[in-house]
Amino acid sequence: MKYIKAFNNNVAIVEDSSGLEWIVMGTGVGYQKKKGDPIDESNIRRKFVAEQSTARKPLMQVLDEMDSEVLDVSVEVIKNAEAQLGTTFNNNIYLTLADHLNFAVKRANEHIDYGDTNRWEVKNLYPKEYMVAQDAIRLVFDRLDVLLPKSEETFLTYHFVNGQQAKKTKIEETLKMTEVINRIIEIVQYHFQLKLDEESLNYTRFITHLRYFFIRQFKQDSADGEEMDMTLLEVVKTKYEKAYQAVEKVSALLKQKYGWTLTANEKLYLTLHVWRVTNPQKNE
Repeated sequence: MKYIKAFNNNVAIVEDSSGLEWIVMGTGVGYQKKKGDPIDESNIRRKFVAEQSTARKPLMQVLDEMDSEVLDVSVEVIKNAEAQLGTTFNNNIYLTLADHLNFAVKRANEHIDYGDTNRWEVKNLYPKEYMVAQDAIRLVFDRLDVLLPKSEETFLTYHFVNGQQAKKTKIEETLKMTEVINRIIEIVQYHFQLKLDEESLNYTRFITHLRYFFIRQFKQDSADGEEMDMTLLEVVKTKYEKAYQAVEKVSALLKQKYGWTLTANEKLYLTLHVWRVTNPQKNE
């Protein structure tokens, strides 16, 4: 690969042997390079085809309009987030988050805040990602001396949730996931006439199960595997009758509002999770 142009020391445009241009990221990848110089590919951490687009514009335009300091902070935010969450984000987050932060900083400097009505749901459905978002806001303040508004805690959380998906996920899908999970929790709490313990291990397991269920629905990937022995479901229905009744209400909602049909396996697993999360003293 040959060097074409740098956005800063760690982000550059390069050209491969076929003439295709790439945006590459890596420590010192663009440092003291001249056009045509070879690039040490061992330094490349991430790369993107230069013609790819974000939701609004081509990547080249995104980077041309971006403050290099914001880009550096974005990379640092993502590295810290990956370490705290114990994961590796998909490539897409690097530029979508940088683009988001670039405009968030501009809005903060102009005292513009879109407001946020979903903070409570996001904080409770994605607690780890929410804490990482709070750390990201502190990091932006430390590096750029810009205090982002509280609403950014929610928006950044969505980016960190999306970044953990194997496939590129739209923010709109994460918003829908938040809505679906919140509705399911409401049904369970109303059915049992209790407030679920959001600090419990079973609640965390329940939310994790619902998140993976949602992802499977969007991928149209069934969790059934081998066909279930229906006598097992009958045993669960009898032993955990009230939990199964709640699952039937959830099933009806998902079918009516989203057109999703719960399989026998999904009803079984969801019944067990509902029973656990509503009987914390027996199952923690």
